Amino acid sequence: MATAAILGAGAIGQLLANLLIQAGHNAVVINHRIDQAEDRQHQFESVDGGISRITLEHRPNTQAWQPDLLLVTTKAYQGEQALRPVLEWLKPSTPIVLLHNGMGPQQRLANAHPHHSWWAGMLTDGALVTEPDGIRHTGKGIRFTGPLNDAHAKSRAIDALSAIGFESVDILPKLWQKLAVNAVINPLTVVLDCQNGNIAEMIHRPQVQALCEELTLVAEAEGQHWPQNQALDWVLTVANATASNSSSMRQDWRSGRQSELAAINGYLLECAEKHGLSLPTHQALVEAVANQFNR
Repeated sequence: MATAAILGAGAIGQLLANLLIQAGHNAVVINHRIDQAEDRQHQFESVDGGISRITLEHRPNTQAWQPDLLLVTTKAYQGEQALRPVLEWLKPSTPIVLLHNGMGPQQRLANAHPHHSWWAGMLTDGALVTEPDGIRHTGKGIRFTGPLNDAHAKSRAIDALSAIGFESVDILPKLWQKLAVNAVINPLTVVLDCQNGNIAEMIHRPQVQALCEELTLVAEAEGQHWPQNQALDWVLTVANATASNSSSMRQDWRSGRQSELAAINGYLLECAEKHGLSLPTHQALVEAVANQFNR
């Protein structure tokens, strides 16, 4: 039995905590506020509608203890700051699994703290916060994890993720796959103020196609070799599979929160500049999303 610390108690963090506990492991939420560091009841509604309640232990981020692994489910722009106090007491051998959207923060953290054991992960599950301490699992997706560096050999603690459906793989191609999907669906659902499924409608196909062609050029320059129209296939598959969902970026916009645009389309634009590539459709989309968030 492994004990996982979870940094970031949003929908995905609560989902993983529930799944781990149901699989016979322990989960502890790390809070940045001491007044929130107390055991709390959490309600979990499964995909099939079943409802269960669990008690989750909450600890402050300054309290030194040694979990078997750390799952980071914060927003991409929050991860580095949220991890700072935790890295002061966490053993370097403890696997840290970064489950951010986008790319960039993962590589920066692994490079800045090379003696820690860094992993990245991706999952396409849908989860929705229904109350302050409750979530609904709206759709089961695919789950992958893999090492970002070779600081330490695979820990048995990673097997806890296998127990809840995470497959250990070469993670970089999977991160690019998720980046491709997020870079199209997330910003378009903000600009169009629509659910994911609307992106697959033929009226939007020219823009979706252009976005996919541009990001494929960047991926190729970064060593990712995809068949023709692979990115488009990924985007349409996810859009149709999550048709009734509201993307995380659209939820952030509607709730007045900061977006993860910099780690998604912003990362693509950074890579494009490095390779001397032009991404006019993505550039225009980034500007349109920024205008939406600044209203």
